[in-house]
Amino acid sequence: MSILQIAQSLHWQGWRRHGLHWHRRSDRGWIALLREWWRRMQDRRTLATMSEQSLRDIGISRYDAEFEARKPFWRA
Repeated sequence: MSILQIAQSLHWQGWRRHGLHWHRRSDRGWIALLREWWRRMQDRRTLATMSEQSLRDIGISRYDAEFEARKPFWRA
C-alpha cells in the first residue's frame, strides 16, 4: 500500500467517523447536512455571546457554554 493510499484511507475514515458518507448522500442529503452545520455554527456563536443571566435561565454554566461553543460545526 502506498503512502497516498494510506493517507486517503485515514482521511475517509475521519469522514466516516463524523457521518460524512459522501458517496451515499443525495443532493438533498448534502443540503440537509449543510443546513445542520449552519444551524450548529449559529447556535454556538449565540451561546458564546450569551450573558450569565441568560445562561442561568436556560440552565447552562459558562464552562458548558464555552465548551459547546468551541466545538467545530461538524461535531454534534
